[in-house]
Amino acid sequence: MVKNLDVICIGAALVDIVAKIERHPIEDDEVFVPNLQILSGGAAANTAFACALLGLKVAFIGKLGYDDEFGNKIINDFKDTSLDTTLIKYSKKDGTGFAYVAIDKNGERRIYAYSGAANTLSPNEIASKEIVQTKLIFLSNLKNLEPLKKAAKIAKDNMIPIILNPGMLIIEQGFENIKELLGNTDILIISKREFLYLFQLDDDKLINYVIKEKAKKLFKIGIKVIIITMGKEGAIVINSEKSESIKPIKVAKVIDTTGAGDAFSAGFIYGFIRNLSFKFEDLKYNVKIGNFIAGKCIQKLGARNGIPTFHEIDLTLSNY
Repeated sequence: MVKNLDVICIGAALVDIVAKIERHPIEDDEVFVPNLQILSGGAAANTAFACALLGLKVAFIGKLGYDDEFGNKIINDFKDTSLDTTLIKYSKKDGTGFAYVAIDKNGERRIYAYSGAANTLSPNEIASKEIVQTKLIFLSNLKNLEPLKKAAKIAKDNMIPIILNPGMLIIEQGFENIKELLGNTDILIISKREFLYLFQLDDDKLINYVIKEKAKKLFKIGIKVIIITMGKEGAIVINSEKSESIKPIKVAKVIDTTGAGDAFSAGFIYGFIRNLSFKFEDLKYNVKIGNFIAGKCIQKLGARNGIPTFHEIDLTLSNY
């Protein structure tokens, strides 16, 4: 079957209300907000947007409020790229979700998210005829697992690779509750914090032998590749035979870490789509692209403003 799309991203599309502040409040405290912006966001939507900016053929599946202000903003921002919005679902009952994001002068953030319509996406709204159009499925950060599980099952049955970047909304549900979704995942992109939480590790220092030991549990249920994003330490890529740390790019100043993980995923997808290869050297190169795009993202305010062009990627990575 001819694949019309490079990737379908499935998850939440929200609006981010972003406040720039001097410091985060302590208990029973108040801080002044000198700068407030309203930006389109949501993990899967951010990754979809970035993939489209990078020149990939992308569609998004998620749920918005029907003809409400936030939903219309999300659609209009999507249309600034070549992103396909025809697979988006709508709710007449629930409004489009939003998140309040507070960022201090050091770029540290606090997020309070209301999922709204996004979390009401039903497995009945995930259709095989839509999923089979793509070369790759990307799933991310939706508390409601059922539509993600159905999409992963359809993709697996049709030999379409699946990347999962779960986020805490999925990870906090516990290993046994998300085991089915993990079992249908080919590539797991997970943050250091999520990895620690998933395996209930108290020590925030991931030692190599601990990573390898826990990774075996994930490989055993069907995952082929694990990528642990380590913030300013870069990322670790692991398969059943090898593991390696990939250094991040140098960043002059961190402005906003919102969307860094989503940008990383987009970069990895950009590399992976080129040949759909699971060879370790190819995976390492894709992680380098992810690191590069995440590094560019955090130097701008908002999850989508620092995404480079694919020409800039190729030029930079030749010296990376």
